[in-house]
Amino acid sequence: MLKFFRVWTILLQVLIGVQFFLAGYGAIAAGSPDEAFSLHIMNGRLIAVVALLGIGFAALARSGGKLVGFMAGAFGLVVLQSLIALVSVAGTVPGQIIFGFHAINALMIMGVVEAAGRLTKKLQAERKTPTLEPATA
Repeated sequence: MLKFFRVWTILLQVLIGVQFFLAGYGAIAAGSPDEAFSLHIMNGRLIAVVALLGIGFAALARSGGKLVGFMAGAFGLVVLQSLIALVSVAGTVPGQIIFGFHAINALMIMGVVEAAGRLTKKLQAERKTPTLEPATA
């Protein structure tokens, strides 16, 4: 199950990379902002579902609380992304400042998912390495 979870974190990382591309695409696309960012919004929802399922998969992998916490943190940050987008008012200076945190929060999501992937890799290596018990006489 840990191997499956590692693939799951890679999927999440790929979706986050695609999300950055879609943000750039939406920023320079012609037409209304609703149309330009529609793919970005849909992929964001997919990221939320994948992150939420990741919490359960981390628990099923019996990986410990730290990995489950990383995934819960990633999901929480994804929810925060939506809240930042809802709260910011386009065309106002305070709204644009608040929306600037949308990009910073995206980097934090990427970092948390990367940390989860590294921990998963470390746990996989530890589970493969046999531990030798001292012989008792």
